[in-house]
Amino acid sequence: MAAAVKRSARRGPPPTVVGRVGRALGIPLGSVLLAFVAGAVIVAVTGGNPLLAYQALICGGFGLLCFGGEQPALQVSNTIVFLTPLIMAGIAVALPFRAGMFNIGAEGQLIMGAIAATTIGIHLGGFPAFVLVPLVLIAGAAAGAVWGGIVGVLKAVTGAHEVVTTIMLNFVAQWFLRFLIIGGPLQLPHGSSRSSPIASSAQLPTLLPHDNSVIIFGLPASVYRAHTGLFVALAAAAFFAFLLWRTSLGYEIRAVGQSQRAARYAGIGVRRTLVVTMLIAGAFAGLAGAVQIAGVDHNLTDQYFTDTTGFDAIAVALLGLNSAVGIILAAILFGALHGGGSVMQSDAGVSGNLVYMLQALILFSIAANFLRSVKLRLPGIGRVPLTPAADAAAASVAQEIDTTLKPDDKDTA
Repeated sequence: MAAAVKRSARRGPPPTVVGRVGRALGIPLGSVLLAFVAGAVIVAVTGGNPLLAYQALICGGFGLLCFGGEQPALQVSNTIVFLTPLIMAGIAVALPFRAGMFNIGAEGQLIMGAIAATTIGIHLGGFPAFVLVPLVLIAGAAAGAVWGGIVGVLKAVTGAHEVVTTIMLNFVAQWFLRFLIIGGPLQLPHGSSRSSPIASSAQLPTLLPHDNSVIIFGLPASVYRAHTGLFVALAAAAFFAFLLWRTSLGYEIRAVGQSQRAARYAGIGVRRTLVVTMLIAGAFAGLAGAVQIAGVDHNLTDQYFTDTTGFDAIAVALLGLNSAVGIILAAILFGALHGGGSVMQSDAGVSGNLVYMLQALILFSIAANFLRSVKLRLPGIGRVPLTPAADAAAASVAQEIDTTLKPDDKDTA
């Protein structure tokens, strides 16, 4: 106990609010800065102009510093289109992270949500919009929830690792999509590699009038693709924050993520929490797929076979520190990177593949620090380091649990 007091004294007073915020933002901001510095070096070594490349990237992503004739409002609209599904898919990854699980299957859950939304939008096209649009979104969320729930059940019942099962289910969803649109029941008649379009009453309205006769910022209003799915994404982020910090289920999710044994000792059903977490996470990813269909694509195409939204969501969740506000900010950054890639290639002559390198460098930088923090958490992943006195108490509790729990009820993860 005396040693613990001495250590506490050496650590000094607790950090201020500014200090805590600075420490929390240090990792993501440092990761982004490191990625952009490394990207500038790569551009310079390959004979490009880093300043010109990043100026074009900013223009394409945020509509700022545009000197090549681009329409800033159009660039912002494109960024909104990219970031909208990223917010919901990022939440689908962040929520299981909070429970100590790695949801690598947001892509498959998103695809299943897109399939369900398309099916409803095609076959119930006679319904009015105020009925059909909610049905499309609910169907997408439900399909994603089922796909995520499979992972949760396998984790809780058999102990199957969620990384393996989610990756395998991604492939199942991708090939199921191809089956449906290439010679399958959803294929467009006399078409190929695409489904029939959903009914107009199943489509989300755009933020600006979809009318070629209306001119906004010098362009027809119909060219602006930003849609009201943005509000669905923001509502999903608000619900995520409320669920995590204002409900008993959110407390249970965070408790299970910190320590399954301690959570079980406190009376929390660990297996139930794991299943419910994956159900909700899958619903968020499925909702992202439904919003993408209802707001942008309006039909299934082969592009979903190579879509990377679900995988980009991993970086969004990590960069956003698994928080609602952080995920929104990270989605804005990644949406701007996607939106600015084509402008960078056309204006600066730098390949748009630099965007993917920047994303990979950001993820690499975050993951390196993430792995280091995991290594420092003893004795297992997801457990916050304790003081010596608290560690001794936790050890005694764990020993008591070992003697009271049945062998098959220990360590689901």
